[in-house]
Amino acid sequence: MTRLDPTELALRFADEPRYVDLRGLLLSGRCELFGDEGGLVARSIDFPFAAVGGVPSAEAILAAAEGAQARAAAWAGEDSEGEWHLLVQPEAVERVGTALPGGWRRRGVRLHRWSGELPTATRVEGAEMVLAADGHVTAGLDLDHLPWSLRHEMRGEHAARQPLAAALVDGRPVAYCYAAFLTESLWDVAVDTLQPYRRRGFAAACFRTLAAHLGRQGKRPVWGALTENEASLRLAAKLGFVPAAELTSFVITA
Repeated sequence: MTRLDPTELALRFADEPRYVDLRGLLLSGRCELFGDEGGLVARSIDFPFAAVGGVPSAEAILAAAEGAQARAAAWAGEDSEGEWHLLVQPEAVERVGTALPGGWRRRGVRLHRWSGELPTATRVEGAEMVLAADGHVTAGLDLDHLPWSLRHEMRGEHAARQPLAAALVDGRPVAYCYAAFLTESLWDVAVDTLQPYRRRGFAAACFRTLAAHLGRQGKRPVWGALTENEASLRLAAKLGFVPAAELTSFVITA
């Protein structure tokens, strides 16, 4: 395990879309580190995923992936089978694929950069827009009605305090967008809408509201999606994102 400070390690990687999850995770300090200066794995203590930087040793990869199925199981619920993801840059795919044992699947990940001027905050018919600059806990938003997997994610210490915009119906969030990770100039978009409220523009309004807020701080959004998630890819294009990088996620289920 590396003895280097996570923030020092983050400086080894460019502040660009392909590294937004890795750098954001390192800068947050909420991770466990495996490897050395030649290559590392940063394993989140808040989310069921880890991110690879450089080309780590097989030993570091296996150490980071130890107990991955149990970690995935902790995220399984009535609406989720539970998955654990290892996000890998192109130069390390062969090493990771060789090091991991059977049972892992490869899934493509496409990262998008923002192309153009950042939007201004917006209103949407049928909902009240709320900006929680210091997280939903500080804003006092009620999330008890969310599906189990979303509720579990948002109650984590990290997510609970990240900048967030929400669309409220009858006082409760039905759509939200929050900055899963922040770097010096980028933020990683996490967005969702409850099933009964989709296709009403709520998610787009949440994104635009948060993008306007973070844009004033000099931060531009990065949109990541599995290449199989056509709905997310379409929304990214509609909002004004363009493809920037292709990564691989090695996934194991509970």
